[in-house]
Amino acid sequence: MPELPEVQTVVTQLGQKVVGKTITDFWSGWPKKVMPGVREFQQGVHGASIVSTKRYGKHIVIELDNEYAIVVHLKMTGHFLYKTPKTKDDPIFTEDRVNGYIHHIFTFSDKTTLEFSDMRKFGWLALIEKTRVEELPAIQALGIDALSSRLTEETFRTILGTRKTKAIGPVLLEQNLIAGIGNIYRSEALFLAGILPTRKITKITKAESKELLQAVKKVLREAVRLHGTTDGDFRDLDGQPGKFKKALFVYRRTDEPCKKCGTIIKRAKMAQRSVFFCTTCQH
Repeated sequence: MPELPEVQTVVTQLGQKVVGKTITDFWSGWPKKVMPGVREFQQGVHGASIVSTKRYGKHIVIELDNEYAIVVHLKMTGHFLYKTPKTKDDPIFTEDRVNGYIHHIFTFSDKTTLEFSDMRKFGWLALIEKTRVEELPAIQALGIDALSSRLTEETFRTILGTRKTKAIGPVLLEQNLIAGIGNIYRSEALFLAGILPTRKITKITKAESKELLQAVKKVLREAVRLHGTTDGDFRDLDGQPGKFKKALFVYRRTDEPCKKCGTIIKRAKMAQRSVFFCTTCQH
């Protein structure tokens, strides 16, 4: 599932490629994931120009120059593809099967398109009044964003203090506390900070808490810079996989040697999610 870096990659690229463009048509071959319905959606976006893009957790918000915004969730395998008349038949779009599950298409006045490919068809698009976007229950339920400047050392320590008897691993995935830390980057941040995912929060010192927050922000920012991690189906707007996979220290490296010390990487289940770690580098 796309996590914060992958979603931020999409938001950034949308800002670069489609802001300022005018929507002339919208088609959907999977209407059950278009809200409030395809006809209403088409009426709301037709003739509107895109003015901005932003992210709330894993939600993508595309603001229009009318009273509406398009809210998108990629879910498990969704991703946008931006095509021009010259690039639409490029091999990256026609030969990579992951880019071939097109269920929704926005057409712009300059004949470029923004297409939504989603193999498992869980992703959704909703047309919502801009004033109501932050009222969506899923957005209201989000904690502070992991890359927000408001997530200071003191705030981070306070948040962890609300779960002080719990192990740090599962707590980092609680989106109502801190939004944006997913399974991949949880394991990587804990490795960089030298903290085992099983460590109780009460056993994490103030200095270690500071290191962990720095590690979280460092790994997320680096992943954004490299367009995220393609752990299966994620592609950016150009149809390309993310490049952070090569930088992974522990995630999905079970039984491989640690890149720092050579110890074999372990995998464990915590709250039904896999976590990866090095028993020498992490304590």
